[in-house]
Amino acid sequence: MSEILVTPFQPTLPAEKPVTDAEIAFMEDSPTGLFPENQNSNFGFVVRKNFSDYVMQLIGQQQTIYSERFVDTSSQFLDEWERQEDLPQNPTGLTIPQRRNAVLARVRKGPFTHARRNSTIENFIIATFGESISFGTEGVVLVTAGVPLYSGSSSLAGTYAVVESIATFSYQVRIKNTISVDMTGLTRELTRITPAGISFTIVSVPTP
Repeated sequence: MSEILVTPFQPTLPAEKPVTDAEIAFMEDSPTGLFPENQNSNFGFVVRKNFSDYVMQLIGQQQTIYSERFVDTSSQFLDEWERQEDLPQNPTGLTIPQRRNAVLARVRKGPFTHARRNSTIENFIIATFGESISFGTEGVVLVTAGVPLYSGSSSLAGTYAVVESIATFSYQVRIKNTISVDMTGLTRELTRITPAGISFTIVSVPTP
């Protein structure tokens, strides 16, 4: 009568995924006998999974710290950037790219030029009209207020003008009175970029 060989009870589970470089390094640096040779065993599977989950959690945290460190890639803690730059935190009606641009306008420093001043004014006027909708691979962002498919200003000609007075070191921003611009925000931004020796006023007129 042949001897019956009893196989020890050892249920096996399929490997969750191929062994990664991090797992190989963990096995090689572990004390002898800690990490079993049979990676399909229960113990091997549990150790691998716990180790992999912890490493992936650390990797995710590092990626978050790196991406949130820069305005161009920040999203989760973008409100902290807005707080530091004295901007409204998490404003409604603005997309992530629009909020990033608002912060970048504060972070980026530069001389007081006609282009910079005009760009600041035009940003507030464009915000009044609403940006035009473009169809692309990312789709269209849906908001509770609805999606204005044909919004957007094709030209800002005739919407504003800047009249300078060299003798008095001042300038006047004339905005068409049919445009509802955030005067408080525009005043705040112009005050921030205008040198202390120059004054300005903002008026609404029928014809700029």
